[in-house]
Amino acid sequence: MKYKKFYREKLDPKLLERIDAKHKEKMQFFIRKIERGTWTRKQKNRQKSSILSNIALYKIFIDEGFSDKESYELVKEYSFYRAEKAHGILGALFRIPGFFKIFRFFMKKGMAGEEIWRSKILADDSQEFSMDVLKCLWFDTCSYFGCPELCEIFCLCDHIVFGNIGKLEFKRSQTLGMDGEKCDFCFRSKV
Repeated sequence: MKYKKFYREKLDPKLLERIDAKHKEKMQFFIRKIERGTWTRKQKNRQKSSILSNIALYKIFIDEGFSDKESYELVKEYSFYRAEKAHGILGALFRIPGFFKIFRFFMKKGMAGEEIWRSKILADDSQEFSMDVLKCLWFDTCSYFGCPELCEIFCLCDHIVFGNIGKLEFKRSQTLGMDGEKCDFCFRSKV
């Protein structure tokens, strides 16, 4: 869904007419900036696919005269909408018998290495998968672009994506993006 359609009842029609083009321009600007930086190829790919879009949208709203808080809330609203879609997919997958084992496999695979996250797995068995994330590309990227406060939205989206799934319990007490010392993820099987 394009931003123009999503925000059609919330934003001035003149901004709506140019928001998608402005977002594309801002994305290209940020992509050029990370290409000149010291990011690895894997980090750049993740930034392009999962992180820069929110930063670009946030900066567009600020450029358009919205306050930091208003801009944050507008980005959060769209991010929550996207997180709900991911939640629906994950919830459907958890209807598959034994899916927690597959979930754990992909979580471990996704957390491997140190380019995207630096993490430590604390538990990995048929009932629990938990880990501490000590370094996070989302937080590093938001900080790099001067908006560390925006990382909180990504953290909050985790509760939407992983929360309220019948066969999965998700707990977390802190995140790097919300001034924590780490992101403490804990997933428990409810079967």
